[in-house]
Amino acid sequence: MKKQAGRATLKDVAEAAGVSISTVSRAFSSPERLSPSTVQHVKEVAARLRFSVNPVAKALITGTSMNIGLVVPDITNPYMSTLLKAAQTHSRGRSIGVFAADTDDSARIEREVCHQLAQQTRGIILCGSRMSVPHIRELSEMIPLVLVSRVVEGIPSLYTGSTPALEELVDELVDLGHRRIAYLSGPAQSWANKQRSRAVSRRVTARGAEFVKLPPTTASYGDGRAAAGNVVESGATAVMAFDDVLASGLVEGLRRLGRLVPDDVSVTGHDDVLAELVYPGITTITGQSARVGQLAVDWLLEEPAAEGDTGTTRTEAVEGRVVRRGSVAAPP
Repeated sequence: MKKQAGRATLKDVAEAAGVSISTVSRAFSSPERLSPSTVQHVKEVAARLRFSVNPVAKALITGTSMNIGLVVPDITNPYMSTLLKAAQTHSRGRSIGVFAADTDDSARIEREVCHQLAQQTRGIILCGSRMSVPHIRELSEMIPLVLVSRVVEGIPSLYTGSTPALEELVDELVDLGHRRIAYLSGPAQSWANKQRSRAVSRRVTARGAEFVKLPPTTASYGDGRAAAGNVVESGATAVMAFDDVLASGLVEGLRRLGRLVPDDVSVTGHDDVLAELVYPGITTITGQSARVGQLAVDWLLEEPAAEGDTGTTRTEAVEGRVVRRGSVAAPP
């Protein structure tokens, strides 16, 4: 009886291609172990027979899952959703799926989710982790791990290197005449928030202006809008927000209080994900989220270092740069 189309087996492909079953298996699981011509021949025969690899069987053969995990603190944040989409598209090109999880900004949920994904995936991209360093190290001993927007020594870490761009913005604001500059904080437990706050504080102080740190937020649009009252009360003439979401909300909150941007208050953001969608357009810093997502996938899928390799674990800052729009001007 003729085999139904689409139901060809490894044996069928091997017989039709004139090679062994193990050669067919290697053509799909470890093509680098065969000559390019053999791989091409086997895959052409497989395509003709409508043979497809069973992902579960391939995972059993190779000992690796065909999926990776990607964990974010808030999937509604445009930086994180852009990163996720870029990582997913990039991994799909390598025949790898992505299991995404949102932790609701909770270290406890993050830890639970990561332990679950460690049983189902070949590695995890952990973004903006809220877990303690000991917990992150514990996870890295269970499964390959790449950190995004968090740096822990000994674990591959990627982040947007925006300190030079933040300093450039501070210099521009001071040169325009601003003498009281506020930083609108993101989540208190965010590593990136601490780095940005520190960079702004140091530069403002170094330039002889007054630094005002506004209370932590959850980095939502509503939080930005609600912070407008604190900004007015602080007397700051310029505000550097943790990200574009907060900056966008602040612009609207100030408008409701009768303050215009940039005529009354200058506002800057970070990430360049919403800055063009509000009026006026917000001067911001590129977050490079798509590039970071692609690099994280590449790092995670690299072959593990050989035993005894003493090479240092990579930490890389993807450079952010200033994008100027219409939200900055001289103080009134």
